Amino acid sequence: MLVPSAVVGLVLGLSQILGVAASPVQNGTSSDPSFDNSRIINYHDKLLLSRIDKYFVAFTTGDYDAMNEMEADDFHITDIPLAIVRSPKAAWYQQNKGFSSLMTDVRVQAISIAGSSAPDSFAAMENVIWFTLAVDPPEAAKPGLPPGIKKGDTSGMIMMSVIWWNEEGKIYRELEYGRLLYPDFDIDAYKVW
Repeated sequence: MLVPSAVVGLVLGLSQILGVAASPVQNGTSSDPSFDNSRIINYHDKLLLSRIDKYFVAFTTGDYDAMNEMEADDFHITDIPLAIVRSPKAAWYQQNKGFSSLMTDVRVQAISIAGSSAPDSFAAMENVIWFTLAVDPPEAAKPGLPPGIKKGDTSGMIMMSVIWWNEEGKIYRELEYGRLLYPDFDIDAYKVW
């Protein structure tokens, strides 16, 4: 992937704002530069990689309709950073629309992945999300954001995403665990166990 100077500036700006050391985003074969799968691209389950790519590109591009189409009718999500517990598909669709409208320039970098695309199996993916606030955050969103963050500010989170697949290859359960990036966060520290 060619890294636009705006992305490099965003990452470097994040480093300066949060005291974070972050590598410029490099992409593997993702269908969109907003999802960097370069660290997981050699995973053996290519169907799993394809599904993860499609889902996370829909997330990074704010395409909540595409995400909704990938979710089974009995889908539910627990998203700890958003304080959402076992939200059903219809409720999540509305929550996701609202959440997505708060962010711009969303980027996800996969760190590692394990699991399977087989029915009733799950995938677990460590990842980092970076985003810029598109608007000043509403009061309800502030507890999950850095203190004082406002429109135009950039932040990030280290995440663990766990996704279960049904017989049709749709997502029926999702768990998102994460926290805001901490001072001196360095994504390159995740290269070695």
